[in-house]
Amino acid sequence: MDVKVEGTYSIVSESTVDMYGCLYTWPFDASNPSRNLLTCDDDGSGNRQFRITYNFDYRRTYVLIATTYSPRETG
Repeated sequence: MDVKVEGTYSIVSESTVDMYGCLYTWPFDASNPSRNLLTCDDDGSGNRQFRITYNFDYRRTYVLIATTYSPRETG
């Protein structure tokens, strides 16, 4: 995602399954998931949902990876 106006934003999941989210700066490297990692959250929003709050800079590109907490969980 490209940020048009810098500032602090919260990204919150809404799902019926347990969610997990991580925020990266571009580029995301699936073979090295700790590279460019900014923050992750599991249950910060309650009810098994993530909340990522971050001070975004308008000059950067970010990648949000949203997944389930447990492998092979679908919903």
